[in-house]
Amino acid sequence: MATSSIDALPLLRNGEEYLSQSKKTLIGIHGERLLDVAVAPEIHVQMALPINKGAGFNLLQNMSIDDIIDIYVEAGKIFMQDMLINNVSTSLDEFSELITLSTGMPITYVNNALNIIPQIFKKRHLQRILRASSPTGSLTIYDEFVDVRGNTRFAWAPKGKNCGVALPGNHPAVSLLGALIPLFKIPAILRASSTEPFTSFRLCKSLWEAGLPAESLFHFVTDHSVVDTIVRKSDMGVIFGNEWILKAYENNTHIKTYGPGRSKILVDIETMSPSLLDLSLEIAHRSISLDGGRGCINCSGVVFKHEEGYDEFRDKLAKKLASVETLDPMNPKAQIPAMQVDPARGLYRFIKSRMDSDVKNVTASFRGTDEFLEINDNLAYLLPTLLEVGEESQIRTDEYPFAFGTIVKADDYYAEELMEDSLSVGYLTDDPSKARNLLRDPSIKKVFVNNQTFLMDVAQPHEGFQGDFLYRSKATNYDGINNILK
Repeated sequence: MATSSIDALPLLRNGEEYLSQSKKTLIGIHGERLLDVAVAPEIHVQMALPINKGAGFNLLQNMSIDDIIDIYVEAGKIFMQDMLINNVSTSLDEFSELITLSTGMPITYVNNALNIIPQIFKKRHLQRILRASSPTGSLTIYDEFVDVRGNTRFAWAPKGKNCGVALPGNHPAVSLLGALIPLFKIPAILRASSTEPFTSFRLCKSLWEAGLPAESLFHFVTDHSVVDTIVRKSDMGVIFGNEWILKAYENNTHIKTYGPGRSKILVDIETMSPSLLDLSLEIAHRSISLDGGRGCINCSGVVFKHEEGYDEFRDKLAKKLASVETLDPMNPKAQIPAMQVDPARGLYRFIKSRMDSDVKNVTASFRGTDEFLEINDNLAYLLPTLLEVGEESQIRTDEYPFAFGTIVKADDYYAEELMEDSLSVGYLTDDPSKARNLLRDPSIKKVFVNNQTFLMDVAQPHEGFQGDFLYRSKATNYDGINNILK
C-alpha cells in the first residue's frame, strides 16, 4: 500500500499551483485525515473567467487541431508518470490510493479507470472523438470553420468562449468529460468535487505540462456556493447533480445538465433457451454491478417482458449479486464500495422507507437476511441488492450509489413504456429489429442491443455529442478564397 507524500492539493490557475488560505481537510472512509485541499474563494473564479474567455479562447482557436491532438497524446504519457506537486514527487499509485480512501471505490476499479486515460489519449482515438462530433466527419472544420454538406456551405462556430464544468465525485472517469473540452478548442474551468479532486487535477496538470495554454484550463475546488458562478458566468456550463439541483438550470440552453441515469435492462426474449438465459444474466449482472454500481449508466432496473424464464432469471440474478463478499476497498479483490458508517446508515434507512409492502428483497433468500447494510472494521458496505417490485412501485426507478437494482415482470403491452426516462437501456432480445421503438423514444438517451448499459465509448453521444453542445452551424457564403469585393 502506497502512502501519500503530499500534504495539500493546490489549485491550478494561471499556469501555476496555488495553495489558498482557505483549505478543506479531506477525511477518508476510515475517519483518517488524508490531506488538505485548497479551496478557491469566489474572487479567484471571477478573475479566471475573463482570462479563460479572452486569452484562453484566442490561443486555442488559433492552434491547429493537429497540434492540440499532439498535446493530448503527450499528456496521456505524462499522466502515468510521477508528477511534482508542491515540489514533491507523487506517483499514480498514490493518487489511486487517495481516490479509494476518499470515496470508498475499490482500488481495482480506480486503477482501471485511471489506466484507460492514456489509451483514450492515443492519436487515433482523439481523432475519432473529434470526427464523431464534426458535422461532416472531417477534422479540417475545426481549423477552417467552414464546410459543405448537401451542396450547402455553412460555418461551424463556437457557441461561447469558454465552458464551466462542475464535476461529480462518483467515478474517476467522469473527469474526462471536462478535461476533453479543450480538445474541441474551447477553454474550460473545472470545478472538482471535494471528495474526488484527484483525477481532474492530474488531467489538468498533465495537459499543462504537455503544452496546453494555461489560460485555457483552470482547476478549482470551491464551496458549493461558488458552483453557480462557474456554471452561469461561463458562456457555457456543464453540471452534474440530483433533480433538485438540475431544476434550477432546466430552462438555460447554455447549460448542459447531467442527472440521475435511471438506466435499465429490458429482457424481451420470446423463446428463452438456456444459453440465452445465461447470456442475459451475465449482461444484467455486469450492468448492475460493474465498478460497484457507482455510475449513472449502471443498470438500476430490470424489466422482464415475457412469462417464460422470469422466475429462473430473477433468482439466478439475485444469487449472483448476493454471492459477493465484503472486502476492504484497498484489497485488489474488493468489488463492493465502502462508506463511512453514519452516511451509510442514513442512506440505508431512506431506502428502507421507500420499500412498499409489495417490494420483495430477492437477494435476501440467498444471503440469509433481509439486511443489506454490513459494517466491518468501522466501514459500511451497502450490499448488492435486487428488489422485486410492481410496475407502479415508487422505488422502481430509484438509483443509489451501489449495486442496486429492481426487477419487474411487466405486461407485454406496457414493458417498453417502463423504459422511459433512461440514460441508457440494454435491450436483450431475440429480435433486434424491435429496438427501433426504443431508439425513437426521445426520453431514452442510449440504446445498446444485446449488450450492457455500461457500454461506454467517449466518442459516442453521452446525452448528445460534445460538439453539438459546444458548437453551432451558421449560414455563410465564405469559402476563404473567392469572397473578394470587385
